[in-house]
Parts: sequence; C-alpha cells; structure tokens
Amino acid sequence: MKFLIHLIVILCSGFFCTMGQASSLPTEPLVIVMGEDSFPYQYVDNDGEPTGLLVDLWKEWAKQTQTHVVFVARHWHESLEQLRQHKAQVHIGMGKTQERAQEFDFAEPLADVGTFLYLHKSLQGKKSIKELIPFQVGIVVASSHEVELHRIEPQLVFKRYESREALLAGVAAGEIVVFAGLEGYLKDPASSQVIGANFPNTMRIQIKTMQLAPAVTKGNTALVNKINTGFALLKADFIQQTERRWLGFQRQQSGLVISMQQGVEPFVDIGADGLPHGLYVDMWQLWSEKTGIAIDFMSGDMNSSVDDVRRGLADAHIGYPESDDLKTGLKRAWHLYSLKSRLFLYQQQLTDLNSLKGKRIGVVPTAPYLVELRKALPEVSLRYYDSMDAMVTGARAGDIVGFVAAGAWTSHYLLLNKSWTDFYQYQGLEFATDVYVLTRSDDPGLTERIANGFNSISPQEFANIEQKWMLNPKDHIFTQAEPHVSLSVSEKAYVDGLGELKVGYLKQWPPMEFMDPQGQFSGINSDVVNLLKDQLNLKVTAVAFNDWHSLIKALQKGEVNLAGSVAKTADRQQRLMFSEAYWPSPWALVSQLEQVSLFNIAQLAGQRVAVIEGYHLVAQLMSLEPSLKLVLVTNTQAGLAAVANGNADVFIDKVVILASNLKTGQYPTLKMSLLSDLADQHSHIGVHPQFAPLVPLINKTLALINAQKQQRIHARWVSFSVAKDNNQYQQWINYIVLGGIALCLVMAAVLLVNRRLNLEIAQRLIAEKRLQHIANHDALTQLPNRALLDDRLAQALLSHQREQAHFALLFIDIDNFKQINDQYGHPIGDELLVWIAKKFSKVIRGSDTVARFGGDEFVILLNRVQDLDAVTQVADNILQALSNPLIIQGVSVSIAVSIGVVVYPRDGDTAISLLKKADQRMYQAKSDGGRCYRLA
Repeated sequence: MKFLIHLIVILCSGFFCTMGQASSLPTEPLVIVMGEDSFPYQYVDNDGEPTGLLVDLWKEWAKQTQTHVVFVARHWHESLEQLRQHKAQVHIGMGKTQERAQEFDFAEPLADVGTFLYLHKSLQGKKSIKELIPFQVGIVVASSHEVELHRIEPQLVFKRYESREALLAGVAAGEIVVFAGLEGYLKDPASSQVIGANFPNTMRIQIKTMQLAPAVTKGNTALVNKINTGFALLKADFIQQTERRWLGFQRQQSGLVISMQQGVEPFVDIGADGLPHGLYVDMWQLWSEKTGIAIDFMSGDMNSSVDDVRRGLADAHIGYPESDDLKTGLKRAWHLYSLKSRLFLYQQQLTDLNSLKGKRIGVVPTAPYLVELRKALPEVSLRYYDSMDAMVTGARAGDIVGFVAAGAWTSHYLLLNKSWTDFYQYQGLEFATDVYVLTRSDDPGLTERIANGFNSISPQEFANIEQKWMLNPKDHIFTQAEPHVSLSVSEKAYVDGLGELKVGYLKQWPPMEFMDPQGQFSGINSDVVNLLKDQLNLKVTAVAFNDWHSLIKALQKGEVNLAGSVAKTADRQQRLMFSEAYWPSPWALVSQLEQVSLFNIAQLAGQRVAVIEGYHLVAQLMSLEPSLKLVLVTNTQAGLAAVANGNADVFIDKVVILASNLKTGQYPTLKMSLLSDLADQHSHIGVHPQFAPLVPLINKTLALINAQKQQRIHARWVSFSVAKDNNQYQQWINYIVLGGIALCLVMAAVLLVNRRLNLEIAQRLIAEKRLQHIANHDALTQLPNRALLDDRLAQALLSHQREQAHFALLFIDIDNFKQINDQYGHPIGDELLVWIAKKFSKVIRGSDTVARFGGDEFVILLNRVQDLDAVTQVADNILQALSNPLIIQGVSVSIAVSIGVVVYPRDGDTAISLLKKADQRMYQAKSDGGRCYRLA
C-alpha cells in the first residue's frame, strides 16, 4: 500500500511538472504585416524599427490583450500578398475598398486619413482632378489611390512606382508633377526639402477621406472579434496623445498645446514643409525659448481651433481677433498683436470715399470692425463672404467693387496668387483689430504663465520678428531702434587718422551708381557709402569714371581707395581686399522678344554675346562655354543697343541694371531672362590693400543692411531712375512742341504714330506667333509638346475614324538617361535630348509627328500606316540610328531606347487608352533589357 501511494505521488508530480512546462512554453506570436514607408501611420525608421501611429496603437493593444505580436514590414503591394498567402495573420491597417472587402475581413477602423493629389507649384490654378488629365499621376503599386482616382476621372494616366521611396525619388527627379499620397506625406523628415518646397500643401487636391482598419483573411471572425475587443480597452487619453504625437507638428513632450488656424499668412499657416510658420508662430517659439516650456501646435480652421481650447484639447489659442462685439467666451490671456485692415479696390484707384456711394464692398461676417465700417461708409452696401477666395472672385465678377480685409494677409494672398496688380490698397480707411491669446477661464495659473512669458520678450525682439514677416512698414506696430556700429578705442583712432578717402563709381550705371544732373554721386551704392560715412565717421570724396575697366585699374593702382559692386574673383583677390557680400547681384541676359527664352550658359553656345569690357564675367563665360562669340561694349546702353540693332544675340548684365533700363520703355522689343548658372552672385566693396584694417569696420557697417533697409534703398533708386528717364523724355517732347509749327507737328505726329503703331502691330504679331510656338513646343528640343500632341492625336482619331484608316503610336523612353545626367551632367543630357530629337525627326514623314512627352520620353504619331510592317520598319530605323555611341563635348555616350508600339483601332480607340497601352508596352520592352520594341 505504501508503495502504491508513492507511485501515485510520483505520477502526479510528473503530470503537474509536464503541465507546468507546457504552460511555460511560449505561444505562437501574432504576425502583423505592415507597409514599410507609409509615413506617419506605418513605416520603418532609420534604425530599421517598425514605427508610426498604427504601430504604437497595436503595441498598446498587445499589452492590453497580453498578446505577443511581431511586426513584419514590406513594400505596400507585398504586404497585401503576405496576408493573402497566410504568412501574416493581420494587416496593421489599410483603406477599406470594395475590392479588398471581397478578399479580406476588416476590424473597426483605427484612424481617419485624408488622401490627396500633390501638385507641383507650376500647376498653380488647377483646382479639380479633371484638369489633371494631361499629366501623369504618380502612384504606388497596389495602393487604393488608383482605383479611387479612376472612379473619379477615368481618363487619368498613371505612372506606377514599386514603393513610396521610389515615388518620391521620381518626384525629386522631375519625372512627374502630380502624385497621390496620404495626409502627412511630406511631413516625413526623410522627404526632400525640394519636394516640400515644390509641392506646397496649399495646392493639393483632396481625393477622399478614408479609414485605416486592420484586415484579416476572409472568414477569421474570431480574430476580428479579438482585435475589436482589445482596441476597446485602449484609454481615450492614450489614443489622443498618440494621435497628437504623430499627426501634430512636433512630438509632444511636457508643455503646452497651442491651437491654430490655417491659411492666414503671414500671421499663421502650414508651410511647404508641413510645419507651422508665421508671425504668431515665431512669437510663440520665442516665448517657449524664454520660458523653457515646450509647445506643440494643433491646426484647424478658425472655429474648430477655438473649440479645441473650449473642449480642453488645446491649452491656448495662438491668437484670435476678439472684440467686445465678437466674444468667444474664453479668457484673454495676452494682447498678442493688432491687425490693420484696409479697403482693397479691384482695378481702380480711389481718391475720395464719396465715390463709393451706392456701391457694394465685401467683408467677412466675423470681422470685428463691422460696426466701425458701417459708420465710416453708411451709404455703401456690404456683402458677406466666408473667405478671401470668395471676395476676390466676387470682385472679379463685378459683384463688389472691392473688399475690406487685413492688409498684410490680403497683400500676401494677392502676391501668392499673382493678383497683386489687379487690386489697389486705399490707405485712407483703416481699422485696427486686436488679436488675443485665449485660454479657458478655469486655469488662472496658465494665464499668468503665458503673460509672464510674453512680458519677458523685449519690444526689440518683437520688432525683429515683425520685420521678418510684415512686408509693408505701415502694418508694423513695434518700433525698431536704429542700430549703430560701436568702435573700440583703437578702431576709432585708426578711422580718425585716415584722412579723406576716394570712392570710385561709374557715371552711367543706374540704378547701382551714376552721376545725377547736379554732378553728384547717386544710386544704390551712394546710399551704402553714406551709411559708411555716418556709422564710421569717414571723410569721403566720390570720383567718377566712364567705364568699368578704368575704375578697376584705378582701384588696383590706389588712385581710388574704395569701389562698390566689385566681384570677388581669385585674380582680383591677389591685388585687392574685399568686404563681405552686401547686395545680391545675379546676372541676367537680354534678348529679342521673339527669341526662345534662355536660362543657362550652355544654351548660348555659338551665339554673339555682348558684355561690358572689364567685367570679370568675360573670363568666366569663356571658361564655361568657349564657343561664345563675345562682343565687348563700353556700357549698358551700348549693350542693349547692340541686341536691339541685331549686332549681338544677347547682352549680359546685372538683373537690377537690366530691369531698370527696360522699364523705361526705350527697348520694347527686348526681354530679360535670369541666368540660372550665375544667379547666386553678390556684390562686394573692393578696398585697396593699403586700407586692409578698414575692411572689418566696413563689414560691421554692412551688417546693418537688413532686408527691410535693402528693400527701401532698392525702391528709392529704381523708381528714381525710371522717373528721371521719363522726365527727360517729357522735356524733349516739350521742346519739339515749342519749336515746331502746329500744323506740321500734328501731321508729323500722325505719321509717326501710324508708323509706330504699324511697327508695334507687326512686332506684336511676330511675338504672338512666337509665344504660340513656345506654348506648343518644347523649349529644349523645339519638338511639339504634350499639349500639341494631344491636339494632333485628337485630330488623328477623328480623321482616321472617318476614313476607317489606321495610325500608330510609338512610346519611346531613353534607357538609363538619369545615369547619363548623373555621370556627365545636365548640359550633356540636354545636348543628347536635342540630338535624339533630330534623329527621330529624320526617320518620319512630313505628315507624322514626333513630340517630347516629358523628361526622357518621346511619342511618335505615324499617320495612315498601311500595315504593321511599316510601323516596325520605323521602330527598327530608330534603333539603328541610335546604335552607335555619340560624342558630345568630347564625351562618348552610349544610347539605347525602349519602344512601345500600338495601332489604332486594334489596340484602342481613345487617346488615353492608346497612350496607356503604349506606355505599358514600353515598360515591357524596358523590363526585357531595353534596346528593343514591343507590339504586344
């Protein structure tokens, strides 16, 4: 019996031990597949770790449900395949579409997200998806964007990328000007700043708002229920904090959450980089620096941003225009700013308010100055609009003669939308609106903290921020102290012992420098020299020169001690000292109006280029493009005359000089283009080496020339130069009137006007033809562009349908063109494109069309083809023509192309379907190794 009891004890111990071991064995983890690059919802960070909003929510879900989870990151289309093949049990979160609902079951959604089309800034004015039909839309393969966009607009053409990373690389390379993405697409720190600047949030078009929901394989109801039950356990505070972290604009630390409205630049808005910016934002960021309290921004519209404070989602409102007549019920914690609202009139200037009697003006219904406005204009009708867009549209439609709005906000809006010249600001009517930081009244301690922080900011610091954002000095409310250069005892002693300095300048180089009718040194550089005199207490005498070459020689010999606008070159640094840069001096060129616009030195190859003798630019131009034919001239007027008279193709000088001279109207047939190669140029003050100790003191003084002072100096002398020329012209006319006989003068005037009119009409017709050519042709290759191709393709469809004939399309892409650009540079790439365009033109008939479709893509339209053999013969000729390497600027470049071929009506009966199929076959040829064509 005793033995039996021992046996039972041993067996039970063994059983419970086995059970304990079994219970300690780890259970199979729940595998969650996710996209690897869908910022900020699901992506892999720089350390290779899965992260994002959905990842954080799922990690908390795992804690609440005590479930071991493993995240597996894949390209988006691969993540769907992982779930289909049961390699993962759950997809972390995807948009629920009809197609996906047929193969997956979905849990409750975890997040709402907007999907958008991001537009390049060159597409300004495009407001609808239909307007984007002429452009390829970049998308990620297997994303829900394609299905939804095709449903909205079936004619859209897509360019597909394997991953978001590949898509952004294509965007950065200029392959596409429209692409689809989630909200927050450009907030990713890894995204290029160039993309953020070129694709502003203000120009995006919303596709739809969708919900991201976890997905499982079809029929797995138990797992769906477990997911929903687990997420129901997550606390609302945790979800709110997580969303704020990922969907806000800074990662939330301990501190304050500030609610803000959007679209009110320069006061507050979301910038191209997805971050808040503006006057109020900078004030708050300075507040944060002063107090050491971190801040986080939440964005919304005017009403929702106030509601965020009321509901406790935000601690304070960034700045709200509250008045006694328009109260929010919140506490005014700090008077942040005062806006100045003015009257803006459409295409008319106002001298007297009485002329507005009986007319209508627009205003926003929430404007705090409505009562004052009615008192000021009792006989004017008010019409209410909900936005600046609506008011501008109303003015253009003639519904109102103008509107009243904040001056700085309106000016910024009009400049951004290229409407500045259509509206005139009336300074005689102004309304002040106070802007307050708002908090809830149940937190007096917060109100005190906010007030103490702003009290610690000096008026000068406020003025510095204001100067950065407010372009019009009349909108400023902070007074900025005039800065001064402080000199040490030794520096002051040195300056006192200098005696009189000689400054050299050119007699005729307005507006930078010139001799006025009284024989005085004038222009932008004269103001800079006067600043040096006042700040350093210098004694200066100005010495005039007829040409630049003589001035530089005199400076090098010590005949003059200083000169402005001197370029700092390696050669000159051996004989002169130079100050820091003090004035932007980009170079531009002037050409005939009908000539194709030129933007870089490479485009000037073989042309006659006029340059002022003595400019350092002469040597620089010859080193950049040895084939140039230089025409040396003595001054700006001689250079402009050389182009106007046909003695030179272009004339190069400083932008400010050319702009000032062209404004006079003396050269109506000339136009100006900025040279991108030489855009980053600046002026320096050249100093004779004898006065080397003076250079640091000059730099101290030049540092006082901020953007605002620079703007005032520029405006003064540019307007003066133009007005001076106009006055001289008017005086000349008066002499003719006094010296002529009335009848002869009238007859001569009629003949002169008629001749001038005929000349201008002829020039206008030539210019219009040239502009029409430019609008329909590619600037580099001179081939028809996509717009003209679309027109000719539409005509081909109509004519071939009527005649029941066939035509063909060849979609051609240059293989490895990006590598050619990267290896040899864009000038080589541009020359290659021009050469290829000429080759394509030689292999087609006069009735056919070869067009540059974009980037390195071309399309050939072959009209009235007899059979497929004729089409393949053209494709073979193209491949043969490009079989040998090309020598460009001494570089051997091997070229290959991939061609997709379609025939109407066999492969499609619409332009979109034919281009789409040709594009697909081109990619098929490319995937087969390139240097070939595909028919099917």
